[in-house]
Formats: sequence, C-alpha cells, structure tokens
Amino acid sequence: MNDSNRTGAAVFWDTLGKLGVDYLFGHTGGAVIPLHVELNRRMSRGEPVPRFVLFRQEGGAGHAAEGYARASGRVGVALATSGPGATNLTTPIADAYKDSIPTVFITGQVPSSAIGTDAFQEVDTLGITRPISKHNYLVKDAVDLEWVLHEAFGLATTGRPGPVVVDICKDVQLATVGPGNPPRRRHREPAPFDAARADAIVAAVIQAERPVVKAGGGIVHAGVSDLLRRFIEGFEVPVVTTFNALGVVPFAHAHNLGMPGMHGSIPANYALRDADLILTLGGRFDDRVAVKGFAEGKRIAHVDIDPSEIGKSIKADPALAADLREFLGYALASGHSARHPDWLAQIGSWREQMPKPYGTGDYIKPQAVVEAISELTAGAATLVTGVGQHQMWATQYYRFTRPRQWISSGGLGTMGFGLPAAIGAWYADPDRSVVLIDGDGSFQMNIQELGTLVANRIPVKIFVLNNGYLGMVRQWEDMMDDGNHYETCLSRTSDCDPDCVDLDQACRTQLPNLTGLRFVYPRLKTMRVRNPRAMREVVGEALAHQGPVLVDVWIDKAEDVLPMVQPGHGLAEMIES
Repeated sequence: MNDSNRTGAAVFWDTLGKLGVDYLFGHTGGAVIPLHVELNRRMSRGEPVPRFVLFRQEGGAGHAAEGYARASGRVGVALATSGPGATNLTTPIADAYKDSIPTVFITGQVPSSAIGTDAFQEVDTLGITRPISKHNYLVKDAVDLEWVLHEAFGLATTGRPGPVVVDICKDVQLATVGPGNPPRRRHREPAPFDAARADAIVAAVIQAERPVVKAGGGIVHAGVSDLLRRFIEGFEVPVVTTFNALGVVPFAHAHNLGMPGMHGSIPANYALRDADLILTLGGRFDDRVAVKGFAEGKRIAHVDIDPSEIGKSIKADPALAADLREFLGYALASGHSARHPDWLAQIGSWREQMPKPYGTGDYIKPQAVVEAISELTAGAATLVTGVGQHQMWATQYYRFTRPRQWISSGGLGTMGFGLPAAIGAWYADPDRSVVLIDGDGSFQMNIQELGTLVANRIPVKIFVLNNGYLGMVRQWEDMMDDGNHYETCLSRTSDCDPDCVDLDQACRTQLPNLTGLRFVYPRLKTMRVRNPRAMREVVGEALAHQGPVLVDVWIDKAEDVLPMVQPGHGLAEMIES
C-alpha cells in the first residue's frame, strides 16, 4: 500500500511494527473495530504483526501490559475501546504511574465530530487519565497519528518511566492518510551531570560510620544492578532494597538486608534505625518506609533521575538529579573506596534474623509455602503476587536472585493484579518459569482471566494462600478494633469457622470451590492441600506439571504478617512477635 492511500489503521500497525511491538494485551469494541479489521487482514495475508492477546476484561489486559513491562523492561501495550473500555484501564494506568512502569495504553474514541455531544460510549479519556499518566494524547487528525505513537513510546521509556495514554478517534482510524505531520520537538533536555554533587555524595559515604544504601525501583529501570553490587562492595555499605527493587541484589549477598518498612525485614529496619547516613538511589520516600522519625538524627543523601522527587517529602543533602548509571559509573571510576568493618559485623549479626523464624502447628504456615516454592525453583522463577498478606510473605521468604523477577503492585496496592500480570510476565519470556502467589481475596478480583490463561495454554503455576479472609484488613482489625471482623470474612467452607459464627449472614456465603474450577476450565489442573506434611509434595507436583496449575492452599487463618510498624509509629517501635 502506498503511503498516499494508507488508512489511519494501516499507519497504526505500520508504526507499531517500526517500534518493535511484539504483543498487545486488550479487548475489542466499537471504537477500535477498524484497528482489528486491519490487523485481521494482515494476519490473513501472512504479514508479520504483533500478537493481540484477548483478555476477558480491559483491566486484566492493562495489568498484563504492566507484567510484561516489569518482567522484560520493554514497553507494555494495552488496547481497549472507548467509554467503559477506557475507564476499565484507569486502575492499571494508575498502578503503572505509581510504580513508574513503561507502558502505553491505547484507547479508541468516538469520531472527532461527535466529541462533546455525549455520544454512545464517549468519555473524556484525556481528562480522566491526566493525573495518573506521564502524558496523554487525543488524536483527532490522522496526519498526527504516527508521530504521536513514536513520541508516546519515547516518553514511556525516557527519564523516569511511566504510562502514556493515546486516545484515537474512530474516524482517524478510517481516514486515508497522506504525508504525516512532522514530530514536535518540545521536551526538556536532561540537566548536565553535576560532578561536584556526586563527589559530595561519595565523600558522605566514606565519612559516615554507619551508612546504608536504600536501593529503589530506579535501579531496575536503569539496568544497573551490577554497578550497585560493585558500589556496595567497594564502599562496604549494606543495602536495603525497597519493594520495587527486590532482586537487584541477591538474597544471599552478605550486604543485602532485604526490604525495609512497615512489613520489612528485621535487619533492614534495624539498619535504617541506627544509620548515620541513608543514601537513596532511584527511589522515593514512600510513607510505608519513611515512617515517623525516619530522618531524625541522620543524614539523608538522594540520587534520582526525576528532579521532582528531590526534597519532595524528605529533605536530602547532598542530593543529585542524575541517571543512576552515570552516577554509579562515576563513583566507581573515582578510585575511592571505604571501610566500615564494625558496621558490617553488626549487619552480619542482624542478618541471622532474615527471614524471621516462624512457628509450626496443625495448619499450613504461609511462610513455609513460600519457602518451599523458593527452594524448589532455586530462587529463579519470575514471582508474581496479588496484594495482601500473601504479598508480604512473598517479599520476606522468597530468596530473590535477579532483577525483574519480582512482579507486584507497590504504590497503588491493586488487588486482582496478580493473575493478569502473571500472564503478561510469561509473554515477556515464555522459557522462564512464572509462579503466582495470590490470596483468596485478591485472586477473585480478576478470576475471569483464568479463561485467558487456559485459552492460551499459559503454564503459570498458581498458589492461592486461602485463609478465608481479606487477611491484611483482618490483621489490622485484630490490632486496632479488638478483633471485630465485619466485611473481611470470605469463608473457605460452607459456613464460617467458629470464630466467625456470630457475624452477620453475609459471612456464611460459600466461596467458589477453587478445586471445582477444573470442570469449567478442563485444561487447568487443580489441586488442594490442607495438611502441612503434604504441602511440599503438592508444591513440587504443581511446579513439575507442564501446563497451568491452580493449587488451593488452606493456610493458618490466624497467621499475621510480622514484623510490623504500625501507622504513626517509628522503626524503633517495630512489632516483631
């Protein structure tokens, strides 16, 4: 087809081909039918096109795009129609925004002439997504489509990554396109590297007696895990890895103290409590980590590619807005090093409590399940979770070995994230084992995507840690509301267990029998385990199965996530048992 008579839909697929897009995760609908028609024509002609993976709901497709991006480092792409299709994407857009995930969300829109008329399935996608995206576009003229798509992908990956939204009117997809408009040049150039500030940060690490590096998700995005390890070894600095940075330093590394914060490891929180210098690399000061009194009595240094994060919630001096590869490369090339033998000896002693020991009993302990999965996968699987207690147990007891193996919703805390994100993560590398650890509450939020899993024969191994509760809220109720459980009991039997008998009748509603799903999805192997002595064998059998597996693991209903720093408290007030 000549450039002079291509449709907007043809431009769309040609441009995605030039951008190297392999997969789109999405759902169809009226406002994107021209795109699907063009895709199907190309497929029938045997032309190379990105694979479109049909999800059962647009929100699931958006989380799959996130999972793909988190696992691969490439741009994850989701496609949906206008109206409810676009609004169903708002949660994954916000999720990607909070965790700085390079994603492009493409939505259809009513014809440009109908905008503002309250047309069928018209919503103001730009207005809705403006606060939760890095940037967004409304394409009303086909001559702008190509450069907008190129710029959207560039914006998603440059500087601090994030989601970009492209809303395309239906008439743009159908229009015949002549020569396109040239791209605009309107984005700010990065600031030059400030060597003096970098020198000040290096000097602060050398002069400190008890320095700690707080490594954030920016380490993953910049691809500098190797440089970080050389830095902490050369300057003899222990490192805590935030939620989004798990895996950038292997669990077994002597300087690694695990995740800090509200449900962080004991050594990580002890180290932040007693440090005289905290150097944050590529991370913000989240309120789950920068708890009450976080910066008191210590010096805070900060390096981040996003200048807006410098001093936003915690004052940092010295501080540097810079690419982490440039900073770490500069520090390592400086010829400087440091020695902190007494501090490292203390760190080594604290590491004996990582992870925290847990008890045994007549019920399966969730920590034991995570440890069994970790051991049987040699810490090498891509590990995906939903949101809740199971998520925190996964952070504490899986022995991470590499970056990009941890796929979970951090800043937004999106229940239902796990299953669709695991599907996307599998497409990032089909040769690598993908394990989903989920909770019974979180799993049901997007349970419809089991259909996507089975239809595409995706061999994800799913372990649902079933305690019959919305467990994290139940834990807070126990601590802060005298154990009154109102809307948190899900029940894993036909009736609630005796401790729930006095609740209202809503508590008696039976959960879907997870093992009965084999009758709905014949290619899904389902298993259930209740006996602690049989747990490891069942986990091993599930991991060895060639196809998708769902294991319903009945865990101890009374188990809490510990340690815990309660809201409004400091690290010195951490509850350990």
